[in-house]
Amino acid sequence: MRTALIAALARTDSGTLRAELVLVPDTALASSLLADAPRPPHLIACLPGDSPLAAGHPDDFERIDAARCWAGLLVMRGAPVQNLADFPADADPVSVLLRLALQAGTPCIDLTTPQLSAETWLLADSAAMLAAHEQGLIARAGGGADWRAPLSALAGVLVRRLAPRGLVQGMPIAAGIALTLLIAASVNAAFGAAAAGLALAAAGAFAGAASAAYASLIGQLRREPGAARLAALLSRAVDGLAAAALLLVLAPPQLWAASWAPLAICGPLAIGLARLAARGSSAAAAAIWADRASQLAGLALATTLGVLPQATALFAAAGLGALLLRRAED
Repeated sequence: MRTALIAALARTDSGTLRAELVLVPDTALASSLLADAPRPPHLIACLPGDSPLAAGHPDDFERIDAARCWAGLLVMRGAPVQNLADFPADADPVSVLLRLALQAGTPCIDLTTPQLSAETWLLADSAAMLAAHEQGLIARAGGGADWRAPLSALAGVLVRRLAPRGLVQGMPIAAGIALTLLIAASVNAAFGAAAAGLALAAAGAFAGAASAAYASLIGQLRREPGAARLAALLSRAVDGLAAAALLLVLAPPQLWAASWAPLAICGPLAIGLARLAARGSSAAAAAIWADRASQLAGLALATTLGVLPQATALFAAAGLGALLLRRAED
């Protein structure tokens, strides 16, 4: 993404920066170069002077020598940087820093032709080119949609369509919507609106899946581990509120004084067993058992058909069976 840009290289004949040209290096490739550099890391990434990238933009890359150009990534020691103060105020700082790094003996690392593909070392010359590259990054980070878990897959598709515009704000907004809808689901269930309550719970779980998809993208693209922790907390909150809503649907509070429905415990039990079944399973099975939105939508449909207790009991039994079969295989 744009926050991962390492350098803007291109310059005109007068030495001023051409803002319409932006270098977008792949963060994994840049990290691998740093991993191979001396400790503490210091390096100058170089590309061959006859490479298609340099040949296509001959005025846009600093020449290091007759055979090589600067590839736009420079990591140098801090001491030579102090020499910038000895140069005129109108001197180009990037060019000066590169020369200072070379004079200080900073090692040059040559990028190979496979490393210099359009996907890994992109010199973007238009907003459209940057946007296309962003969409490629998002598609690769998001992975494919597993339609065996239909509503979770749909949430992932919507998030990838909305990113990158809502990448930062999308996760907390979706989480807030999820919690609001799930609380509303419990309220509706408590007042006897069973189908509406479970429909709201399904919508809340769908928003929670969208928030988790945002968290996954943030973790992949921005390397922020905190997003995964927040997504895990939200997952617990979604399941807890979904279990409460299902319990209230099966045993509305207004009936508690007359009689208690013992089988109402199947609601929270089914959610808990599904959560356990998603752990340690294959990727496909885990996706199915974690698709809380689809499960709650199915239970909402069962409510309209008048078979919610039976459907909930079957759901819980299926979760228990999945756990027993997995233990047997282990």
